[in-house]
Amino acid sequence: MDDKEKLERLQDVVVEEFLAMSPEEVMAFTTPEDLASIKSNLADAIAAAGRARLARAKAAAAKDARRPRLVGAAGGADALRQARANDADFDRKLTLAARKGSASYEADQSGIEEDLDELRRWEEDGDQA
Repeated sequence: MDDKEKLERLQDVVVEEFLAMSPEEVMAFTTPEDLASIKSNLADAIAAAGRARLARAKAAAAKDARRPRLVGAAGGADALRQARANDADFDRKLTLAARKGSASYEADQSGIEEDLDELRRWEEDGDQA
């Protein structure tokens, strides 16, 4: 057993002994300044955890804001271009799926735009019927 393991074991034993003490026994080993310091450290830790949660939430919200949204077929080509420009990961996945790892970006773009135009025509035909 190396020194680090010995220290970790000693720390575990101290914590176990401390947790087994009654409040009165604990108060015999501490001062009001110690308690104030512990409360301050705990408040700082809670605040740091809150800031970390807020940062994760902001990052998730920013990522969600870049996520493509459903649009009507008439503006689909423009919406697709905007979605691809705003989210590089979406653009990479979309082009990879469209070309199945073989065709170029230009082939992807024209095929997708043709599909969107066809959907727009179907939607227009449905509105006239």
